Order: sequence, then structure tokens, then C-alpha cells
Amino acid sequence: MFKSVQYAGFEDRPELRARAEQLETVLADEVTAWRGDVEVRWAPAADPEAVLDLTLAITRPNGVAARHTGTFVPGDFSHPRWLASRCNRVWFDLLGALLDQQHQRVEAAIPEPVEA
Repeated sequence: MFKSVQYAGFEDRPELRARAEQLETVLADEVTAWRGDVEVRWAPAADPEAVLDLTLAITRPNGVAARHTGTFVPGDFSHPRWLASRCNRVWFDLLGALLDQQHQRVEAAIPEPVEA
């Protein structure tokens, strides 16, 4: 499954933790590539208008790493497909952050042109 899964801050919210645990399967269906490299962290949302925060982190063998947090709002729980869509969005945003990190690494490795 995932490299690691953490549930933080649910001590007084067992019903919310149960929702997060159910979403782990939904997330697994969306994150197929590199699933074993992905660290997952679920927490109650910091925003009072939201429900859950999902943080995904990944480090590739070449050392490039990225982290991204997405938030689930109450409306996301109205339809199973919306939950999958939210998980997918967090995963794709993480991949975008990973590509940005890789691009920065490549740019840093290319020497500046020298005028003759």
C-alpha cells in the first residue's frame, strides 16, 4: 500500500478519523504509480469551513522530494465521485510540485551561458 499513513489530531474526533480511514481506499485507487513511495497524513482541517486535510509527500530515488496538502470540504462527502476527484486533485498537485522541484534541480545544474 502506501509508504506510511498517519492520522494526527483525531483524539476527540473518532467519527472524523473513521472518514479518513475510509478515504484511504479511495486515495489508493487514485494513486497507482509510486504508491509505495507516498507518505499520507490525515488531520482534521485547520480551516473551520472544511473537514479534513490530506497531506501527501514523496521522495524519489534521485532525491527530489515534494509535499502537498489538500482540504476536503463538507460538500465533497455528498457524492463518492467527488471524494475520488478531491483525492485525485491532491495527488496531481503533488506530482506538479515534484515536477517543479525536478525542474529547479535541472536549471541549477545547467551552467549560465558565457559570452565570448
